[in-house]
Amino acid sequence: MSKLTIRNLYRTYTNHQMALKDFKLETKDGELVAIVGPSECGKSVLLRIIAGLESSTDGAIWLDEQLINETDPKARKVAMVFRNYTLYPEMNLFDNLAFGLKLLKYPPSQIKTKVTEIAEKLGVSEYLSKMPADLTPVECFKMVLVRAFVKEPKILLLDDPIAQLSKEDRKEALNELRRLQQITKVTTLFVTEYSKEAFYIGDRVAVMREGELLQIGTPQEIYDKPMNMAVAGAMMMPIMSFTEIEIVEKEDHLETKFFGSPHIVEEDIEAILRKKGYVNKKVILGIRPDDIEVIRIEEGQENNAPTAEVKYLKEYNGKQYAYFDYDGSAFGALVEGEGKIMPEDKIVICYKNPVPLLFNKDSGDAILYER
Repeated sequence: MSKLTIRNLYRTYTNHQMALKDFKLETKDGELVAIVGPSECGKSVLLRIIAGLESSTDGAIWLDEQLINETDPKARKVAMVFRNYTLYPEMNLFDNLAFGLKLLKYPPSQIKTKVTEIAEKLGVSEYLSKMPADLTPVECFKMVLVRAFVKEPKILLLDDPIAQLSKEDRKEALNELRRLQQITKVTTLFVTEYSKEAFYIGDRVAVMREGELLQIGTPQEIYDKPMNMAVAGAMMMPIMSFTEIEIVEKEDHLETKFFGSPHIVEEDIEAILRKKGYVNKKVILGIRPDDIEVIRIEEGQENNAPTAEVKYLKEYNGKQYAYFDYDGSAFGALVEGEGKIMPEDKIVICYKNPVPLLFNKDSGDAILYER
C-alpha cells in the first residue's frame, strides 16, 4: 500500500487558462478516493500530471517518500485507465495481461508467473484463454483493471473508466472495481462527473470545481456537512434547493420564517448564529427533498398550512420526488407511497429537518460548522 501527497499544485496553460489552482490532496494507504466535479474542472488534468503524461506549473507530488514531479512516467509505479480503454482484439486475455510486462522487458517465465498469480488472486483465471470478443462490456472493464494490477502499481488512476458503459452495466462495473481494489489494496483515484457514483464507490469523496478542491471527506461527512453551496447544491442527487431567509431577534429567542411559517431556532444553533453575528441578517437555507414532507389536498379540503401545486414528478434511486414552486424558488419533496401525488395536485408543505443547512449569503460558505 502507498500514500499519495499533492501540495500546492498548479497547472496554467499559455493562454493563461488555469486548470489546477493550489490543489492539495493526501490519500491514505489503500483507500479509494472518488474525485467528482463537472466537465473540464481539472479532474483529468490532475490524473495526467500524477501519471507524468503532463507537467505541472508549480507544486509537488509525493509518492510515499519520493518526489515524483520529474520522474519518468515508466518509473513512477503508477497505472492509469482511460475512459476510452480497450483490449487488444487479436490477443487472448493472457496476452492482453502480459503485454505491458513484455514492454517492460520482463523475462517470459516471470511474465507467465505474474499473470497466472494475479489472475488467480483476482478470480479471473477462467478468462485467460478467451478472446476479448467473448466478453461482456463489464467483463472487458474487469480485465482492463486486472491488466493494470498486473504491473503492481503503487497508485491506480481511473479517468472516468465506466463512461462508455450503459446505465445498467455501470453499477456492476463499480462493484467489480471495488472488489478488485479491496483485494489488491492499491491506493486508487477514481474520477467521475456523477456524485451518485462517487458517493457509492469512494472511501472518501473529493469535490472539485474550476481547478480547486472544494472539500474532501467520507460520503456521509460531505452529505451531512457540505462546506459551501457549491458542494451542497451541485454534488447531491436529488439536487438541493436554496432559499433566502432572515434570522430575526424575538423577545427570548431567534426565529426565522420559510414556507409561510415561523420556525424557532434551536438553542445550540442560536448560540452559533449569535457568536458569528447573524442576528437580524439574511442567510441562505439549503433544503434537500428528503427534508420536506408533502400531503395531497383533497378537493374542497381547507388548510391554513403553506400549499403549492406539483409541477412534475421525478425518480432517483427508486424513490419518487414531487417538484413545486414556492415564493419564487423551486423545491423537491420525497413522495411516500405510490400514486398518492400526481402533477397539478395541490399539496401541503411541511419542513421536517431539525438541523438546517445555513450558508453565508455573500460567500456561500457554511455557517454552522467549519473545515
